[in-house]
Amino acid sequence: MTKLQVDGYSNLVKDPTTGGIINGDPQSYKEYKKKREIALQNINEKNALENRVIDVEKDINKVKSDVNDIKNMLQSIIDKLI
Repeated sequence: MTKLQVDGYSNLVKDPTTGGIINGDPQSYKEYKKKREIALQNINEKNALENRVIDVEKDINKVKSDVNDIKNMLQSIIDKLI
């Protein structure tokens, strides 16, 4: 099977059977894989950071609720003393 050269790209050929484009340059493939790995790592770090923010927001809301409960208990004690 003869592969067809992609116009304008010396390192790309098209497989006529599957229609797939094949990159014949191993260096550019290595660069692609490295960029993809970095992009995935950035996405994972972003997701981890978002999860931490969500956890901190939950903790803050819990503390607010606890402070409100304490405030209400103190007000109830004050009302009973007066």
